[in-house]
Amino acid sequence: MEAQAPKQTAEILRPYIPRLTIRWLSEEPESTYRVVEGSMVFVDISGFTKMSERLARHGKVGAEEVTDVLGAVFTKLLAIAYGEDGSLLKFGGDALLLWFVGEGHAVRAATAAHGMRATLRSIGKLDTTAGKVVLRMSVGVNTGDFHFYLVGESHRELVVAGPAASRTVDMESTATAGEILVSQQTAAALPDKTLGQPKGEGILLKRGPTTLSFARDQVEVPIASVDVARCIPLALREHLLSGFTDPEHRTATVAFVHFDGVDELTNTRGPGVVAEGLHELVSVVQRQAEENGVTFLGTDIDHDGGKIILVAGAPLARGDDEGRMLLTVRSILEAQTAIPVRIGVNKGAVFAGDIGPAYRRTYTVMGDAVNLAARVMSMAIGGQILATGPVLDASESRTVDAAGASHTAVPERVDRVASYRNEVSGFCAAVRTGRPLACGPERAMHSAVDCIKAFDATEQKTRLTVDHPAVT
Repeated sequence: MEAQAPKQTAEILRPYIPRLTIRWLSEEPESTYRVVEGSMVFVDISGFTKMSERLARHGKVGAEEVTDVLGAVFTKLLAIAYGEDGSLLKFGGDALLLWFVGEGHAVRAATAAHGMRATLRSIGKLDTTAGKVVLRMSVGVNTGDFHFYLVGESHRELVVAGPAASRTVDMESTATAGEILVSQQTAAALPDKTLGQPKGEGILLKRGPTTLSFARDQVEVPIASVDVARCIPLALREHLLSGFTDPEHRTATVAFVHFDGVDELTNTRGPGVVAEGLHELVSVVQRQAEENGVTFLGTDIDHDGGKIILVAGAPLARGDDEGRMLLTVRSILEAQTAIPVRIGVNKGAVFAGDIGPAYRRTYTVMGDAVNLAARVMSMAIGGQILATGPVLDASESRTVDAAGASHTAVPERVDRVASYRNEVSGFCAAVRTGRPLACGPERAMHSAVDCIKAFDATEQKTRLTVDHPAVT
């Protein structure tokens, strides 16, 4: 039995690891970066969060229904992508990051995107226990030389970042629901008849390319040759191996740690320097999260960098989730890593569970609380943490100093900032010592925020909350 344990562990965890990572570790386990030519498809699906929020009222039954619906939809969409010899790099809760490499990768990526959109149109009108839900997708496709990084100490995290990744994000963010926007680089590899009108920096895909015959990648890496457990964050590894992975709706505190400036660093100093910076950052986040009992959920793609997602309260609740998260993110900021970060924190009800088909799965959290944490992050400036009022309200009565002593005060070196929402425009403005940090349409918030308080770890003293009218 002891000899079979590692193999059994590998078989359980393999569906949670991208094909690219498994092959990478089998070929160059010590390498921290790769530059690979290929095509990337970024799919964002709207409607899942609304469905999850509605089904939360139905307790365990509702959580199971969310899992069933997500699983059924993703199974059908991934079957199309894998049919074109694509692979899944990242699950983003309600988003998919797909990778195509090899002969005709741009055409296969566009074919898969078109096929997934057509499939979602046919299956995306759902009748759930909580009512009807309509799913739609926006898609961005890009082709070029992509940078991948495999970094970290307690686990090897696959990070996708760099100019080509940023262009993929730009394509998806410009596309609206129902649209597929391809970059100029992808369009150059597609037949003219498949292309529609220009939009932003890309071109809309009008129809799918004619299916081409291609040599499918048949290489299968022996699972015993790869330490797959090292590819899963520690807290998730323990959870997945426990066998107790039932879905649930629960309260959790979520933080998005955004890292910036990767594109310029890649262009001016090269991927080797970026790999060093990302290894430092991911390792710091891992250490602080593990020290405070916070789950390192994963990383996601974003413009000019990426996001590290942290969760306190899922998959396990340990008490004082808000306080442990704030201690974690403050320590990350105080580390002053070479790659700068900005952080947003929120708490609320989330769906937490295991989703995906048997061959490719992920543990995720989703819901309005998660989306609000991401929007709060987008308001932060470099070197700043923004946390919604409920997070600080639930945590500021307890904090722990470096010696482990408990105190009933807001930690020193914390800059408290109030944020006010303009009830008419819905815009949100953060004010620090009377100076607006963020305001106007580009900082629009779609969920009410009672109060946002910002922590700036570079300051040496606690400031009073600044009362200031909304800035518009």
